[in-house]
Amino acid sequence: MRERKVKEKDIVLETTEKVLEEIMEAGYSESIVSINKSKTVMAKIANSQPSVVQDWDEVTVSMYLAKDKRIAVVNFETSSIEETVKLAKKMLSEISIIEESEYYAPIPKPKPAYVPFTVHRSILKAFEESEKIIDNALSVAFTYDVDKVAGMLEITMGIRSLASSTGASLVEEYGAYEYYIRVFKGEGSGQWSSSGRIFREENIAEATRIAAEYAVESSKPESIEPGVYDVILSPMVMGNLLNVIGRMASALNVDMGFSIFTGRKIGEKVFSEKITLADDPINPESYGAVSFDAEGLPTKRNVIIENGTLKTLLHNSKTAAKHGVESTSNAGLISPHPWSLELKPGTYTLEELISEVKNGILVTNNWYTRLQNYIEGSFSTITRDALFLIKDGRIVKAAKKLRIADKLPRIFKNVHELGNKLYQIKWWEVNVPTFTPYVLIRNVHTTKHML
Repeated sequence: MRERKVKEKDIVLETTEKVLEEIMEAGYSESIVSINKSKTVMAKIANSQPSVVQDWDEVTVSMYLAKDKRIAVVNFETSSIEETVKLAKKMLSEISIIEESEYYAPIPKPKPAYVPFTVHRSILKAFEESEKIIDNALSVAFTYDVDKVAGMLEITMGIRSLASSTGASLVEEYGAYEYYIRVFKGEGSGQWSSSGRIFREENIAEATRIAAEYAVESSKPESIEPGVYDVILSPMVMGNLLNVIGRMASALNVDMGFSIFTGRKIGEKVFSEKITLADDPINPESYGAVSFDAEGLPTKRNVIIENGTLKTLLHNSKTAAKHGVESTSNAGLISPHPWSLELKPGTYTLEELISEVKNGILVTNNWYTRLQNYIEGSFSTITRDALFLIKDGRIVKAAKKLRIADKLPRIFKNVHELGNKLYQIKWWEVNVPTFTPYVLIRNVHTTKHML
């Protein structure tokens, strides 16, 4: 088994190097080629039953092409490694018609600190047992008095390789799972997520129990008045908002005015001192763990916000050159981005956070997060699934949907306390895997949800 995998890694890396050779022979001065070969299994739950089990293979090729400070990026998918070189030659662009890039910087030379990740044995096992895992999750859900269950388990394993004209020749294996489940009872519902590079059956069971408990507790929601509330945001909601903050920490988004950090200085106080936010792609538990970025630099942990103070933006070599700093190893071929976000936890249990609230709400999930003004951080998001009204330190009833309409800087400046347990969240509203606790925020503005 291991010999087959080593051979496959070698084939992928050799193909990557061959594509690079073809590109350089075509007359480009610099290039980076990355090939990602993966296989995925997805098991779905629909109408409380195991539904479709799908599996598929993918090969994705990304090429960075540079000549005379002109840059082109080409991405495409193919069904086989053997066809990659042939397709790459067909898709080489006429770069001479492109304007010089104000962000041009030479491709960095490789550094020796790269330590590749591998596929954890628990992922290999889960890949073969997806249907059994779904059956077990359904059994957990129906230990509660619920009406209906829906959800999805996706497990992906693959090989990622990179070769550059400056001498990088890198390859690593990866494997991770993503699970989310939504449970219904009466007029209520609950949803939760679990993900990571190490599969644990107890994490699936925990996510299922949380979703089921929220569904049961919210089965008879009542309308409440919108207004200014103290709000406890669950990890599902915090994951969504921290994804927005993580993307805004990209130096390119800052330069383009798509960020609340536009015009702010490194070292400036921007959030509550309770907030320490890091991007940590070297966490072996993280779904987003990766050992090298899209320019071939070894990844590292970067603290974006420390005790409320802006410590760094996220850079590739191009934005770093423009800002006069070093790359933070967050390169995408076009824009720097976070890999895996982590909010430093506090000391409170969820029950203790609730006890701190005199008049507030507990928001367990959200969707339709939209920015009205990126620099000011004006945004709105709609609560989804279980929502609870809190009075004098205890939950008094389930509530119907509200819309949170506020500004991100004010939200994060008003953070009062954080929970003591981190949850790794990833689903389609949290694209960047995020480790976050429950968070209590004072004086959050809400409006009525009209639909």
